[in-house]
Amino acid sequence: MTGQGNLILLFTLIHFMLGRSFSVLFAIFNQMPVLLYFPLALVYDYVQIPVYGMILEHSSKKFFLIRWLTRKTDKVVASLNERPLLKKVMSLGDVGLVLLSALPIRGFGILSASIVSFFLKKGRVEGTTLLMIGSFLGIFIIMGIANGVFKIFSFFGVF
Repeated sequence: MTGQGNLILLFTLIHFMLGRSFSVLFAIFNQMPVLLYFPLALVYDYVQIPVYGMILEHSSKKFFLIRWLTRKTDKVVASLNERPLLKKVMSLGDVGLVLLSALPIRGFGILSASIVSFFLKKGRVEGTTLLMIGSFLGIFIIMGIANGVFKIFSFFGVF
């Protein structure tokens, strides 16, 4: 496998195991082309939305994977109730759903936004559109943060 192929494989594993923030930071630090990692991150987020939606809709089934993901979903819902910032974001309606999907903060992301979208009774098209807008904005936020960090480090001569 080529060096680029290894980077894509690692990017994919990081995206699905640790999330979009870590995968995009990995891509930036490894100087992957933006036109490669940006669409990959969007597609990977897009793939997750119907999977989470199906799991939420069919959570009564007793398959091991669904039981495991249902427990994980319950933990996310419990954490949503414990965080005042998440409550504030959820109270913003559609904008809050986009922010929930976009912000690179622990407890935010596609899984949390999918769950909130489900409980807000958003249709598949509307929910997916809002989550993808958030994903798109989230990638830009991470790129901006990384760019700022690089500028600060270059100011001090680290890079």
